[in-house]
Amino acid sequence: MDRKTFDVKKHDFKEWDSLFNNPQPITIKSFITGYVILNKRGALNPDHPKAGVIENELLEVPVLAHWIHHEKLGDYLIDTGLDSSYHDDPHGNMKGLFAKLFIKTNLFVDEYKQAENQNIGYHIEKNRIKLKGVFFTHIHSDHVAGTRELPKNITYIVSKEEKYHDYKPFFYGDYLKGVKTLYEIDFKDAADMPILGKCIDIFGDGSLWAISTPGHTKGHTSFLINALNGPVLLAGDVCYIKLSLKNGIAPSSYTEDVEVNQRSFDKIIEFKRAYPQIKIICGHEIS
Repeated sequence: MDRKTFDVKKHDFKEWDSLFNNPQPITIKSFITGYVILNKRGALNPDHPKAGVIENELLEVPVLAHWIHHEKLGDYLIDTGLDSSYHDDPHGNMKGLFAKLFIKTNLFVDEYKQAENQNIGYHIEKNRIKLKGVFFTHIHSDHVAGTRELPKNITYIVSKEEKYHDYKPFFYGDYLKGVKTLYEIDFKDAADMPILGKCIDIFGDGSLWAISTPGHTKGHTSFLINALNGPVLLAGDVCYIKLSLKNGIAPSSYTEDVEVNQRSFDKIIEFKRAYPQIKIICGHEIS
């Protein structure tokens, strides 16, 4: 798979107030593509100073994909959720090098549930979406598996810091099979926007922003949609559930660097305080 730099449009925005006073012709709709079982103790970091006692409790949370429709620029997804293989197999026909071993020995902990017609391909067809591209928050399986059902002649975009080859040999199979080029967002020269730091105006009109939010993975990216009915921030897996927002505690499970992820989360919380009109959607719960 080739990796090329994503062509980012230049912008003159330096603060958020004027941006939010001028919403753009863009909308967002979130799809539930199935559910995954998480432990509450890990969905909230039990070692956080404010955590107190967090009990072991299994939570069934949605696996999400988000449809972004720009009236002038067309349709995009942020994350692809799950494909239909998860309807019959709680592990989604995992084909990675060690996947079968992990499942057989119960070392592989991800277990999914999917009802009929929850897969991303069904949502695409039902809504007559003509996809032009996909942006990934990161490339963990529950955020990319649905790619198997999508056309491969569209643009797929991820942070330059997100290294697909670091994951693929061990756990993942053919999720991105057929994608010839993965385009990279390079935050190195991105402008620093108030509170959130490194941000890139994807389309150059202030409608869709990529935000560098490392920690869960090195290249994790959140997205801000300056939508007609109000701004929406897709936090991705910086926080999994609404309880994180309520308590200010980021997750620790499945997270590469818990401290860095908490710092990314703290910025989102501060941003929400400064702009209470922002709707925040967690990685695995629609708030």
